[in-house]
Amino acid sequence: MTINSLIIEDELPNARRLEKLLNESAYPVQIVGRLQTVKGAIAWFKSNPAPSLIFMDIRLSDGLSFEIYKNVELEAPVVFTTAYDEYALQAFKVNSIDYLLKPIDKAALERALDKFSKQQHKSNYQSMVQLFGQIQSQQVIYRSRFLVTFRDQLISIPVEEIAYFGSAFKTTFFVSHKGEKHYISQTLEEVEKELSPALFFRVTRQFLVCTAAVAKIHLFFNGKLKLELLPATEEEVVLSRDKSIAFKEWLDK
Repeated sequence: MTINSLIIEDELPNARRLEKLLNESAYPVQIVGRLQTVKGAIAWFKSNPAPSLIFMDIRLSDGLSFEIYKNVELEAPVVFTTAYDEYALQAFKVNSIDYLLKPIDKAALERALDKFSKQQHKSNYQSMVQLFGQIQSQQVIYRSRFLVTFRDQLISIPVEEIAYFGSAFKTTFFVSHKGEKHYISQTLEEVEKELSPALFFRVTRQFLVCTAAVAKIHLFFNGKLKLELLPATEEEVVLSRDKSIAFKEWLDK
């Protein structure tokens, strides 16, 4: 029997890797959709028949995927995919088929499909909603400031004063709304995990921006967007088509 699978993942490389592994699986898998946001997933579930199996990233560009369960009743089994381990993943195993830590391993994916094939059960929707509620009630604490070296001093800069973060030549920096540039030791990936997704969006591999830093949004070819940031950047900030879709939904939330 064909496993009609839905992928909910906001990072295109991760989605492509998962799709590739599913296509190479010993099981007959049919990808029925690829979604990137909470908002897009809610709309999809309201207008499409339920898939056989859902591969769901936990942290999406416009929030946690738990929000989906507040708006639609999902009975389809779920395999959670995540780069993080702070979401009580062992508890998820009670109500889901499995969880996969990124980067997804082919053998681990195959084991998850084995479990799905053997169990063929539907997830307990009410238990899932209750579990998500418990997890979300534990307030997520995001980073509020960065300590940096400035001349011969250490200064602490609140996140609210930062326009955007960037990376170049294996170094990470941020630029304040005043135009001051500071270098930090974390990678851009590490910084992204520490900041509220409601305030900052990873527009490209090189830039993580806040809404106040977006001065202009230009329509670019092939569905792409070109951003003018304030303070201005030395290089163009052009979003891929997939990122452009997610970015517009993030701005519209």
